Amino acid sequence: MKKIRIIQVAILIAFVSILTSCSSSYYPYGGPSASLVVTSGPSFYATRYPDGRYYYRNPQGYIYWRGYDNRYYLDRAYLGKVHYNKGQYNEWRRYSGHNRNYR
Repeated sequence: MKKIRIIQVAILIAFVSILTSCSSSYYPYGGPSASLVVTSGPSFYATRYPDGRYYYRNPQGYIYWRGYDNRYYLDRAYLGKVHYNKGQYNEWRRYSGHNRNYR
């Protein structure tokens, strides 16, 4: 009786450990990395949207909107699709809020 109980517990522990190790949170995020804030340069080409705002589309297809400080901020629709650190997000959140009333 004791032997069967030990085997059942061992199987249960093995099953639970396999289940938890295969969950999606176990693996680090492997999405593409993109800058949340972009500064314009000599080869930087911005386009004008019909409502008058300027935007930039990077080679990966992400759209950046121009802020009041003439830097371009990633559209919030793409925020969940790219990898970034907390400092980048704090800077994006602090300065990208100026355009919220236009969207």
